Amino acid sequence: MYVLINEEKLRLCRRGDSYEKAIFPFLLFVNVFYIANALFGFGLKMSLEWNVLLGLLFITSLLYSSIHLLRSKKYALLCVAVLSLSLASLGWFTFINYLSLIMG
Repeated sequence: MYVLINEEKLRLCRRGDSYEKAIFPFLLFVNVFYIANALFGFGLKMSLEWNVLLGLLFITSLLYSSIHLLRSKKYALLCVAVLSLSLASLGWFTFINYLSLIMG
């Protein structure tokens, strides 16, 4: 029974690792894509729904990567990359939306 419990814990840990391996590259891709769109001007205009979704995604990625970095040092470099890029994306996002609100 002891062996079965340890194997079950190991299987659950592996499942969690694959989830983290999938979520961090996705968040990294979204942040890099947003910054590249802002810097190089791909000509993509985003509607209000996309702006709300991206804002929530940037805040979520910022919180998720900072919590994961504090709790576990497993993917530290990837966490720092997502943390810094989500902070940059959120800063650019708020600046552009604030500027568009002021300009009308």
